[in-house]
Amino acid sequence: MKKLLSVLLVFVMVWGLVGCSSDTGSTGGTDSTPGAPSDTSGGASGPDAGADKDGYVIAFTDAFNGNTFHQEIEQYYTDACEELKAQGIIKDYVLDCANNDAAAQVSQIQNFIMMGVDAIIVDPTSGTALDGAIEEATAAGIPVISFNDGPISSPDAYQILVDCVYNFDYITRWACEKMGGKGDLLLIRGLAGNEYDNQAYQGMQQALADFPDVNVVGEVYGEWNATVAQQEVASILPSLKNVDFVVGQGGDAYGAVQAFQAAGMDVPLITAGHRANFINWWGEAYEKNGYETISGMATPWFGAAAVYYAIDVLDGKDVARYTVYPMELITVENLGEYAGKFDDTWVIATEHDWEWVRSELETQDSDANIPDLVKNHK
Repeated sequence: MKKLLSVLLVFVMVWGLVGCSSDTGSTGGTDSTPGAPSDTSGGASGPDAGADKDGYVIAFTDAFNGNTFHQEIEQYYTDACEELKAQGIIKDYVLDCANNDAAAQVSQIQNFIMMGVDAIIVDPTSGTALDGAIEEATAAGIPVISFNDGPISSPDAYQILVDCVYNFDYITRWACEKMGGKGDLLLIRGLAGNEYDNQAYQGMQQALADFPDVNVVGEVYGEWNATVAQQEVASILPSLKNVDFVVGQGGDAYGAVQAFQAAGMDVPLITAGHRANFINWWGEAYEKNGYETISGMATPWFGAAAVYYAIDVLDGKDVARYTVYPMELITVENLGEYAGKFDDTWVIATEHDWEWVRSELETQDSDANIPDLVKNHK
């Protein structure tokens, strides 16, 4: 059963420090998110989860949490762990953040190994730099589950993948077709060097290859953040004669809107990634002048999905090693379900349950989902 959920972004940091810390430590009791369901397991945890001990210890190292998307990922992780802790399925959990530093994330994984945790969840800072640490964890009998900012090249990790190539081919292709296959395009990328950005950019370029009359007039790095995107778009606009449309990677759309408005320019078609600030603006613009675009993303609920997936791995269930988390879309057809319904600070996400993870993710064809980085691993 699905239901739409908005998650408050102001959340309790799990070891009492403000921001993203490099110190590991187990969490205390974190308040559940307002509006969250009372049973996030969907009643599917089963009697054997953690039955051979007092409960599992789960650790998570996030690549960074400098935007609302990652903050919600961490909140979903925390909420799922709190629920499973209350059920006795896990004993404790750890949350740490690498601040976009691959060496720091390697160190965090190694610290988790020394702590003797049962499973490690990773939102990777790099597609290749974590292989050695993941191999160490695997050798110690600790499964590693990677998700979101992958893929990664390690053949040892389980991976919940976002098919960025397909997703951003789809979004870019939609925008180009909406523009009649021609026009001046500004691209907003994510974070330089991040594998998610690499894959998303590949998808953009794959689509653009079919539209020779689309002219890419500029590229900026918005870091999936409205404030950064606004600054970067504002800095490049004076050098551009014309911009007919903008394709980004999510979190950047409303910042782009603000940059065009501040420059006294009409807001062109801008693709989006489910941030409520843009969706709310879009709803108003659609009512005024029929403004049309598309918003697509794999929503941050996979912070919880990774927890349920990890428990099933620990319980020896037959799960796909490589699985793809689906993209969700907002278009003018369903815009009314979201616009004006959420606070600007929220990311609009669809919440599932543990049974959905089992039926929709864990049963996928793993062989069909093996990333090229793994196939080419040496």
